[in-house]
Amino acid sequence: MTSVQSPSLVGVGAVFIDDIVLPSGQTYMARLGGGVVHALMGASIWDERPGIVATVGQGLPDASSQVLHQHLDTRGLVQLDIPQIRAWQLFEEDGTRRELYRVKETLPFIRGAQPEHFPEAYAESQGFYLLQGTEEIRRWRNALKGFVLWEPLQQIMTNENAASIRAVLHDCPIDLISPNLVEAQAVYGERSPDELVNAMLDDGAQCVALRMGALGSIIGDEEGNRHHIGAVTVNSMVDQTGAGNTYCGGLLAGLVQNKCLREAGAMAAVSASFCLEQVGILNPAFVNTNDRDRRHDQILSSTAISR
Repeated sequence: MTSVQSPSLVGVGAVFIDDIVLPSGQTYMARLGGGVVHALMGASIWDERPGIVATVGQGLPDASSQVLHQHLDTRGLVQLDIPQIRAWQLFEEDGTRRELYRVKETLPFIRGAQPEHFPEAYAESQGFYLLQGTEEIRRWRNALKGFVLWEPLQQIMTNENAASIRAVLHDCPIDLISPNLVEAQAVYGERSPDELVNAMLDDGAQCVALRMGALGSIIGDEEGNRHHIGAVTVNSMVDQTGAGNTYCGGLLAGLVQNKCLREAGAMAAVSASFCLEQVGILNPAFVNTNDRDRRHDQILSSTAISR
């Protein structure tokens, strides 16, 4: 019997179902979600079939299940004997979002998959996307061989947690950390974007991708390479849910394909742009490769070196 090889990249977390409410009152119900799903769909548009190690509950809508199996290697899904988690995603005019859970049992999804759930089938995977807290990232880093992209959970990015976050960067070989600007300033104070990148590198991160929304992103590494990656001008911004996660997935896809930081950053920006134009996750089936490549070339032509 022929074995199926490991995917080049894997994401860890939980599958969510989102009920999205926009400021206008427009609703989009029962949409596939979860940070890890957003990230892996962002990677999949770059000719990847990522693996997913994630908890999933009973009652996942058929349409969501079909999308997962169509675009991802689902050998790492962890089936739970509890109802599938579902959450209201309530957006305000200023872009802020509130998440309200609609089921009683949420902890197995909030914690997501654990190292003991990691399948042997993914043993040869090269890159890993981890949306985790500080203790969880330590456990996963110890369990994984390969390149780790850590997107810290939004709720841990506070000044009160600054010491524990900085300790992770000091103690663990984190290959790349990617917070957004607001999160990084909550931990490190009201510094400029370049100063924030410097601070995380000084704390031990080998590479930093600071996401700044419409202002693009700054990617810098410990060797002194630094690029300001612009944001793609989207045709129509429909839904911001998961755009940052999707960026991380596109970035990881570029890095496991041995692209330089500048090219991988352009891939990340393109992934995020397609996410903004769709409701919920980026569905790779709706991405035109010619449009994808055009956006990539556009970003590369405008990328600036910060120093």
